[in-house]
Amino acid sequence: MLKNYFKTSWRNLKANKFYSILNIGGLAVGLATGFMLLLWVQNELSYDKYNHLYKNIYQVNSHITLEEKSLVWQGSPAPLSIMAKQIPGVISVLRLVSDDENPTLSDKVLSNIDLTKVFDNNNILYADSNFISFFNYKLLHGNLNAFLPNAHSVALTQSTAKKLFGTDDAVGKIVRFDKNSFTVSAVLQDFPHNSSLQYDAIFPVDYYAQQFTAHGGNHGWKTIDEDVNDYSFRTFLLINPNASIPGIETKLTHLFNATDNGQAATTFQLQNLGDLHLTGIDGDNSALKMVRIMLLVAILILIIASINYVNLSTARALVRSKEVSIKKIIGAKRRQLFLQFITETVLTFGFAVFIAIVLITLLKPLYDRITGEQLVLSLSNFSMLKVLFFAFLGTILISGIYPALLLSSFNPLGAIRDKSILGIKASSFRKSLVVLQFVISFILLVSTIVMGKQMAYIINKDLGYDKNYVFMVSFPKEAAKSADAIENELQLQKSILNVSFSSAADITNVTEISGDIIWDGKTDDVPFIVWRVQADKNFIPTMKYQLIAGTNFTGTSSDDNKYILNETAVKAMGLKPPYVGTKIGYGKADGEIVGVIKDFNFKSLKDPIAPLLIRTSGLKNTLYVRTTGAGAQASIKAVEQQYKKYANNAPFFYNFLDKTFESHYQSQQRAGTLFTTFAAIAIFISCLGLFGLATYTAQVKTKEIGIRKVLGASVGSVVQLISKDFLKLVIVATVIATPLAYWAMNKWLQDFAYRTSISWWIFAACGFAMLLIAIVTLSTQTVKAALANPVKSLRTE
Repeated sequence: MLKNYFKTSWRNLKANKFYSILNIGGLAVGLATGFMLLLWVQNELSYDKYNHLYKNIYQVNSHITLEEKSLVWQGSPAPLSIMAKQIPGVISVLRLVSDDENPTLSDKVLSNIDLTKVFDNNNILYADSNFISFFNYKLLHGNLNAFLPNAHSVALTQSTAKKLFGTDDAVGKIVRFDKNSFTVSAVLQDFPHNSSLQYDAIFPVDYYAQQFTAHGGNHGWKTIDEDVNDYSFRTFLLINPNASIPGIETKLTHLFNATDNGQAATTFQLQNLGDLHLTGIDGDNSALKMVRIMLLVAILILIIASINYVNLSTARALVRSKEVSIKKIIGAKRRQLFLQFITETVLTFGFAVFIAIVLITLLKPLYDRITGEQLVLSLSNFSMLKVLFFAFLGTILISGIYPALLLSSFNPLGAIRDKSILGIKASSFRKSLVVLQFVISFILLVSTIVMGKQMAYIINKDLGYDKNYVFMVSFPKEAAKSADAIENELQLQKSILNVSFSSAADITNVTEISGDIIWDGKTDDVPFIVWRVQADKNFIPTMKYQLIAGTNFTGTSSDDNKYILNETAVKAMGLKPPYVGTKIGYGKADGEIVGVIKDFNFKSLKDPIAPLLIRTSGLKNTLYVRTTGAGAQASIKAVEQQYKKYANNAPFFYNFLDKTFESHYQSQQRAGTLFTTFAAIAIFISCLGLFGLATYTAQVKTKEIGIRKVLGASVGSVVQLISKDFLKLVIVATVIATPLAYWAMNKWLQDFAYRTSISWWIFAACGFAMLLIAIVTLSTQTVKAALANPVKSLRTE
């Protein structure tokens, strides 16, 4: 019986090649794109969930209470880990501190013992010895119980070990780092691509602690276990599943503030490991929203593809009335007819799945380039198979069940009389589906334009300085001691306009922060948080910052106790003009304000401008070079010569500031590109369905068109006859979709502190574009029908 169903289905597909191709093509494109988008969503949601204990692992975030708001920081003081161990329900505690958090302690240069292989720009981490067991990373070589046995041991990733020693079995070999030797005690498998932690080498926190004490500590605190003012540590807790998370947060806060340390009132909140990738420490879930939007787009694409199948199947229901009637007359049951039409859907779907897999294979390079991820098509990948199964199952249910029910319960007499099926007018149902398709397409088109407009706004926004033709080079700590000599040499180059050394490895994303600032009138119990940058006297002219009060640094030793603040800082401090000469205390030193610069963006444009302090004292190892477009290559070569002169064998790297700035929004840009690509595909699939319906309508009205032409109707009037109903549907869809699109994009833009406007012309342009696309799609069939010879359509009458 099943074999007969497939035979009959195959004959029907062959007999109606045009509609079969439309159905299979539409479903194939929809399945391929929907599946790839679902894989991207699944990958984004999978971050850190490879750890089977992720539901019980939490990061401790610090909320430092300010006068009007709370500053959220993903770090916490090191003593907090000692306090956490006292709390019932906390099974294990882990401290991590990144090399970026305190650049005075080390450089990112790793080498073998004889310095024949030197690698810079490594991601360096300091961790407790329970790091690998805590996060369930795979250990390739070494002893789990002696992961980091002493302060001069190191764990490398597989890739780093191969770069340094040519083999991943590097246990016992010596690594040079920070002018010290370390013995490799473990080699880890490279961090999973969906891990929030990505590092090349892991050193013991004990080494970090030794260097902290050797450099004089922080004010009166000589060890990391005493310093309650250093929020550099990421603290993770493994918590009993039955423990109360709010209760642990309360106890942590109470224990820390009970020390009466004189610091800012701080509350601690726990964030689950599985939320770190898509949810900010301040609760910002804009990345999660984008993933959910992409999930919705994937589902909508599959729905649009299914609607095409449903529309063409129901449109041709009356054509197949004779088939159904004859089968019922000779005794076919409704169940048998249902199975027949379901088999036809499954066969159509089978061809569509095959073509979809071919399309996915062909589009894989494009997908990888857009998403920045590697799409792995493997039958052993259970997550991929699960996404594939549910995507295909959902689509076949949507596209197959209704047409099969409709056709199997078909009443030929009733259909011929009033063209209704199951009490619903078939034409009205089809029109509703067409409107739904174009509502979805219109919203996607508007969203694409608004997202692109916002990204362009961010990239081109006036940041308060000129980021063009500036490149950055990070020098090793020892080389930075020769900063004056390096600058003097480079300023002799005609291609270089200005140079400056700064502590900011990336001035578009300043990370150093402090609360060690006091001034007359400051309330002692109200903390004041300021971002800080160490820079020399050339920094302001190099970056073209604008001084609005006072003067720049002089380049003399007297600069050590002088500070330049931004507008936001002096306003937040409640200072009144003239600001210059105002006495402030910063850290251990008393000093004064010598200048105020105009506000500029030194953090993400999702955040408003914060208080900033610039001083000259401290390590300054990142060189900023302003050049010209024509002189860029000569400038880079000149800097490289100086780098090799002072940085020994460390590899030379440089980054242009404008490219670095854009890289901070790479995920948004990739998501926008992904969104645009699949929005275009959704519109294409909608037009494919419209094309099929127009073709069917032209066929149904063949004799009517022939009679009208014989009676003198023009080509234009015949085109209008076929097109007008469809164009009305597109207009209705535009009217319905406009407020929905505005609401959705307005909500999306709220995640940005600086955002573009949603102009009326966007909706007008999208409406016109949708109408134009519909006209072009329809004209391919309507004009053909209008130009047909009426004799051919009437000769059988």
